[in-house]
Amino acid sequence: MESAVGTEARVCLDIIARQKKGIEKYGTTVAQNPLSHKEWLQHAYEEALDMAIYLRRSIEELDQ
Repeated sequence: MESAVGTEARVCLDIIARQKKGIEKYGTTVAQNPLSHKEWLQHAYEEALDMAIYLRRSIEELDQ
């Protein structure tokens, strides 16, 4: 059965929740954060590395 709220809408809700969590944790929004362009790229790179680890672990779990 398909949910009344589509996948895209759920992603939007996740983004809103993530923004609220970030403001609570860091006291600012991404738009207001004074990090340099390189620092933003470093953060994104580290998040991508984490995602690769999570994906690899899931694949290994499915293979077992």
